Amino acid sequence: MAVFTADNEAFAYMGRIDFTDPKAPLLIYPGSNIRFTFGGTSLKIKAENIPMSDRMWIGALIDGVQRKIELTKEGQVQEIVLAEGLADTMHSCMIFKRQAAAHYFRFLGAECDEVKPENHRYDMKLEYFGDSVSAGEVTEAVYYEGMCDPENHGGQYDNSYFSYTFSAARKLNAEFHNNSQGGLALLDHTGYFYGPAIETLTGLETTYDKLSYVPYAPQGLTPWEFSSYTPDIVVIAIGQNDANPNPHAVFDKEYTEKWKAKYKEILLDLKSRYKTAKFVIITTVLKHERKWEYILDELTAELADPDVTRFRFTRAGTATDGHPRITEQEEMALELAEYLRTVASRR
Repeated sequence: MAVFTADNEAFAYMGRIDFTDPKAPLLIYPGSNIRFTFGGTSLKIKAENIPMSDRMWIGALIDGVQRKIELTKEGQVQEIVLAEGLADTMHSCMIFKRQAAAHYFRFLGAECDEVKPENHRYDMKLEYFGDSVSAGEVTEAVYYEGMCDPENHGGQYDNSYFSYTFSAARKLNAEFHNNSQGGLALLDHTGYFYGPAIETLTGLETTYDKLSYVPYAPQGLTPWEFSSYTPDIVVIAIGQNDANPNPHAVFDKEYTEKWKAKYKEILLDLKSRYKTAKFVIITTVLKHERKWEYILDELTAELADPDVTRFRFTRAGTATDGHPRITEQEEMALELAEYLRTVASRR
């Protein structure tokens, strides 16, 4: 077997990934992935975990069969056997980040007989901004459809592969960046991300233009270079965690005008960077106060921009008290993919 470092041209990367050290790229966001084909009967990889929680896993898809690999919480380099006893031929592999801010990890390379590029051609490019639903948190709690999450699940059921974001991209044969994080709201000092202290709560207004977006990560906050990826369609799924810490704020005219103004500011900034992109404004099927739906309707109407459209899932805001499971995520993926096809056809 031979060792292939992470800067080998056979490795194709997807997502907002930090390539400051090309031999040790840092995977940050959920769904970020590495794709390649490899030859031989076995495959090992090396990964360095940057832990920010107690339990962390990455995912791998070998010839279409998915694996879940637990990472060390000591932040050490791990040698991981992804496959062995395979037929001595070429095989497909995708290594992906299952979770969001539970950790970052560095991919250091692979050990196998040979590696080759997958040479896959995509039909479009997508970008997502959202919260835990978009990140695929607790999707694998499959017997909890329509119910609250199981207690003390500790991230073991998180899997970005089964999120509507990743699934819709597969259906559309689309490359994607999923810039989503559990607990994320629009405004700083709202939502649940980096709580519970109100003064540290971090919103989309801080994260949307970041590469490293977790304030308490060893890397801190670092800027994203927008010129490195230009999506065809941007999907923004925000408005579900925004009731915290004040659930009555949504009924306050002054607050909602401030909220809409910041939303428009972010959207228009993205629009200025992506000259030809279309934008789709949504929430998800996770239950939330209906007023947020009407505020997004108002916001879209006020923008009066043909490149910015509003989409509602059939069960938007009404389906489940807990995170959507695989079946509920797939319900969203089917509806969103169908809608995005119509958006793409208008180009």
